[in-house]
Amino acid sequence: GWWELTKKGKNPTKYGIFLKKDTIRGHAYIWNIEIEKIPKDWNKRIEILKSKEINHKLVGVLKTTPRIKVLGRKVWLCNDHLRIYDTEKSSYYGDDAGESRKNSKLQAFRITISLERRLGIKLNPNRIKFRKEHYSLIRNDLAIDQNQKGLIWRIKDDQTGEEWLLIDDSLGEGGELENIGKKAFKTNIPLQKWWNIKKKYNFEVTDEFLIERFKKFDDRDKKFSEVMDKLQTKMIQLTKVVYDLNQDKFKS
Repeated sequence: GWWELTKKGKNPTKYGIFLKKDTIRGHAYIWNIEIEKIPKDWNKRIEILKSKEINHKLVGVLKTTPRIKVLGRKVWLCNDHLRIYDTEKSSYYGDDAGESRKNSKLQAFRITISLERRLGIKLNPNRIKFRKEHYSLIRNDLAIDQNQKGLIWRIKDDQTGEEWLLIDDSLGEGGELENIGKKAFKTNIPLQKWWNIKKKYNFEVTDEFLIERFKKFDDRDKKFSEVMDKLQTKMIQLTKVVYDLNQDKFKS
C-alpha cells in the first residue's frame, strides 16, 4: 500500500508496526506522461493559464516552460508531454520494487485524471514513463549498523561514475539501504535477493566463505585426480603383467 509523509509529521505506528524490516520503499519519483492529442493552441498554454487564473511559474533553462501544481505535485507543461515531480515525502511500499512501483503508478493515475480535468486535455495513462525513481530496504540492519558507526556509503559505477547505492536515514527510522540512479529499479531487485540470501544463511555465506569452500573442493579434486592417476598406472602395470603371463603360457 501507499501513503504520504507530510512535513507536519509522520505516523510512526504505520511505519513501525505494519512494515517489516527490508520492506521496499519507492520514492523520489519523476513521471513523464505523454499528451495523447496535443491541442492546437498548446503553444499558447501560458496565455491560457493566465486567462483561467491558474497559478503557474515559468521554469527551465530559458524560463519558458509553465509549471503548475496539482494534488501537491509540481507539473511541468512541456511541448509534447507533462513532467510530474512527486512530493519529497511521498512513499510507496511493497514486498519488492515491482509492487512498490505499481503502487506509485496508481498515484500517477490519480494525478493524470486531475490534470485532464483542470487543463481540458487528453493524456495517455498507459504511457507513463519513470524518469527518476529510488528504492530502498527500510529498517535495514546493515544500514542501521553503519549509521550508528557514522560510516557513509556512496557507491559509484566504475564505468559510468554514476552513484547507484547509498546508505541514509531519510525517514529517521535507523537506516535504509538505497538504490538510486537510472537503473535503480533493476538494481534493487537483485540487491534484495542478495540481502535475503545473506539473512537466510545468517550471514555465514560470505565471499571469503565461498572462496574457502571452492579451495577445499579444488583440493579434493586434486587428491581424487592423484588417486585416479595412481590407479590408472597400477591398472596399466597389471594389464602388462597379465599380458606377459599369457604370452609365456602360449610359448610353453
